[in-house]
Amino acid sequence: MSPKNKMLTIEIFMTKKDEQEFSLKLRESFPDIYFIDFHPWDSPFPPMKNSIALCYDKLNSIVVISDESIVSQAEYIENDVKPFPTGSGYMGNPIGRGLIQYQHSKEAGYAKGCIMNGRLTASYFPENDPETDVFVKTVWKIFKKGAQKVYLIDRETGELSAKPETRFFAWPDAAKIYDGTDGRYLTNHAFAYFVAKP
Repeated sequence: MSPKNKMLTIEIFMTKKDEQEFSLKLRESFPDIYFIDFHPWDSPFPPMKNSIALCYDKLNSIVVISDESIVSQAEYIENDVKPFPTGSGYMGNPIGRGLIQYQHSKEAGYAKGCIMNGRLTASYFPENDPETDVFVKTVWKIFKKGAQKVYLIDRETGELSAKPETRFFAWPDAAKIYDGTDGRYLTNHAFAYFVAKP
C-alpha cells in the first residue's frame, strides 16, 4: 500500500510583533530553525532570515520554515531551488520534507482597518518521514499554545457566536489590536469577521 500524504492547514491572525514572538518560541525548541523569505529570487541562493517578521522583501513574500537537522540550508539550495519556468529568476519548494509554509496575515483590501488571516501549511508522508512529523506537530503545538480562540461576530449587533472557530486562531497582539474597536476586526472574507477571547 502506498504511503498516505498528510496535509495540515491552520488559519492564523498575527502581527509582525506576534511573528517575532512566535519565531523566538520556535527557536527555543529548534535552535537551528531558519526562515526563507519565499518569492521569485534573482539568484539560486534564497534569503535566509532569523525571524518570520523579517520575511517581507517583496509584497508577495511568504515564508518557508525549516530546521538544519532535517533539511540543511545547503540541501535546500541544492535540491529544492530551481530556475523559474519563465527563465527569469529562481523558485524553491514551499512544502515537503522538513518544510512548513507560512503565509502572512495582511490588511483586508475590502475592509479598512481589518486584518485578513494568513495560514500555516504542511504536506508530507508521516510513515516515511517521522522527523518532519515531529517537527510539524511541535510547531503546531507551539503555535496553539500561544494562540487565542476566535469567535464569529455580527458587526451590526456585536453578538458573538457561542462556539469558537475550530480552524482560526489569533496571537495576542493581533487579538488586542483587532478587537472590534473602531471597526478593527479579524476577517476571512467580506462576510466573515471575528474577535478573539483568551
